[in-house]
Amino acid sequence: MKWTKDILDKARKLKTDGLSYPKIARKLNREFDMSISASSVNHALLDYQRGKYRFTEEKQKGTEDFSSKQNFDDKGKLRSIDFNLKFEDFRQTSSKKAKDILKFAGFNPLDWQVANVINNDWSVTNGNGEKYWNHQVKLSVKPKTNDDLSIDELISLFNEKVEPVKVIKSNVHGKRNLVIACSDFHFGITKFEDIEDHFNDLITLIHKGWKQIWIVQLNDLLHSDALNSSRTTKGTELDPIDFVQAVKDAEKFMFPIVEESYKYSDEMHMFDINANHDETTGFMFEEMLRVKYPQMDIEVNNDYRKVFMVGKSIGIIALHGHAGKIKAPMLFATEAPDIWAKSTYRMALYGHFHKEVVNDDFGLVEHQVGTFKTTDPYESKNGYTMATKKMECFEFDDSTLKAIHYI
Repeated sequence: MKWTKDILDKARKLKTDGLSYPKIARKLNREFDMSISASSVNHALLDYQRGKYRFTEEKQKGTEDFSSKQNFDDKGKLRSIDFNLKFEDFRQTSSKKAKDILKFAGFNPLDWQVANVINNDWSVTNGNGEKYWNHQVKLSVKPKTNDDLSIDELISLFNEKVEPVKVIKSNVHGKRNLVIACSDFHFGITKFEDIEDHFNDLITLIHKGWKQIWIVQLNDLLHSDALNSSRTTKGTELDPIDFVQAVKDAEKFMFPIVEESYKYSDEMHMFDINANHDETTGFMFEEMLRVKYPQMDIEVNNDYRKVFMVGKSIGIIALHGHAGKIKAPMLFATEAPDIWAKSTYRMALYGHFHKEVVNDDFGLVEHQVGTFKTTDPYESKNGYTMATKKMECFEFDDSTLKAIHYI
């Protein structure tokens, strides 16, 4: 029996309260899930009184360190684990979580997850007739993938290597406003070298100077929502891509767009919305931008639409296009009635279908924007190859649309 300070203090209090040793034993067995006899309680309290037990200051419950040392052979196979905490101490610790079990067993909770735990208890009786309990825990673990990481863990992994950048404003100003519709770039299928001419044209447009620039990230920026496989948010299997290269190409395109938009405008705003290909990875990319450019108005928006005001009286509802599209006019009027009422020009802006469609109806103009995305094998097989490869940027004065720039 491993006597702890908590158990001995409880036993001493019960004895002070006048309980007999059999009653103390029964209470301790129920409270601490153990099996001790009245005689054991008697001997333990006598030893405690004589000062036989020495306890170092215990850590606050819930903050125990379950770290251990692992020994590996030359082939990298786990040979043994040297625990710095005895099993009974661990077993009696309150509020154990999966990460605590992993730490106790010598596994990093960021790299591993618990697959299965089996807890066995059995008793043996010694020659004096005293019963002792044995305990066994069988643990199965499996490596974590990016799909198993929590949002907090993903944010930590994205941001730990991001160095904040300070961007200096230029002296170029403008009198009009620009909305850059970034939709369905699908980096992973699309490579930066495929769209470098589009990139240069967009930078040239930004350098004209603007009062406001809105970078509207309609998403599907990245083709896949998984790191080690290629699939959509709902799990639909896609043609394989190099995800690491996809992120690098997205950075090569988006970082300069964000920086130049901030330099060549009096106000720069950016936000993202959820899409069907990259609901998680797109969210994380936007979070990385927010951390990288802390001085800028970059909103990480975990939602499927957003209504915003351009200039003095242009109201726009932005969606990806896979959810809520046909309800866009009423969603705008219902969810943002103040902007709807103030607007002299109302627009619904969405992508998803990879081709341009304009519809002027229901009190607002619907702009379904295209994309310069490279054709993937699925599109080629099914004949979805005829749309013009372009993206749109919308130029406004303070009250209405003045021009559409095709990039």
